[in-house]
Amino acid sequence: MTDMRLLSAVEPWIEEHLSLPWSAAFEGATGVVAWETEEPQAPLRALLSGGKSVVALHPQWVDGVQTIVDDLPPDLLYSTFGAYELSRVTLPDGVGVWGPSWYLFADKDSSRPPKDDRVVELTAPDLVGIDFGLFWHCQANSLAGFAVYEEDRMVGLATVWDHGGDVWEVGMDVLADARGGGLGRAIVSAGVGWIVDNGKIAMASTAGFNIPSARTLRASGLRYVFSSLHGTEGIMNLPPQPLGLPYKGATVHNLYPEWAMNKDIQPRRDS
Repeated sequence: MTDMRLLSAVEPWIEEHLSLPWSAAFEGATGVVAWETEEPQAPLRALLSGGKSVVALHPQWVDGVQTIVDDLPPDLLYSTFGAYELSRVTLPDGVGVWGPSWYLFADKDSSRPPKDDRVVELTAPDLVGIDFGLFWHCQANSLAGFAVYEEDRMVGLATVWDHGGDVWEVGMDVLADARGGGLGRAIVSAGVGWIVDNGKIAMASTAGFNIPSARTLRASGLRYVFSSLHGTEGIMNLPPQPLGLPYKGATVHNLYPEWAMNKDIQPRRDS
């Protein structure tokens, strides 16, 4: 369920910093509008929140996308199927659609988990020299960082950066051999707390396939506000299989055999 209190708090940010005309969103359907800004953040962005939906995009795609959304209720549009359908219009122009991604927020009135003594706060100069290819959901040009070390080795990092207006974003990575034990929750919670203590609204995002990330963000006090689809120049990326398990030790299986896997999906470009 959408946190309507937080939606009200971030609506001005949606309008100004995502350049999305939220006033054009429809209840139970999807408004389609051309970007009014000359340099939008993405060639296409769709947003669903509180049952209302809107797509902003380059003018040449309006008619084609309008035909698609007229045939798709929002719960189908904000799915892998919806991303594929939108890409039928955008991909011939070199723009793939990624999503849906979930955006979660917290502010001064949100509940906050207790502090974790394992977390070390890092200032901007402390972030110099960190391998951001390893911690790739974090950013080098961040305002602050929050890390956990094991025997002088950084095993988890969250960083905070300005996303415009009153919203600061937190991103997080934990090394594969150190996962478990609540490290992700510890560093994300520290980042969220630091943002809120500085009078800002905390934001983080994750895709639906990333079960561990979604659990971590929710456990860190962040609450769901909206889903988004966005266009990516030059490539169409696809998510992996769902990550994680329903619970530790649970057994899960592929329903489909190996021969049924999509052979048309190309490897990651830098692999």
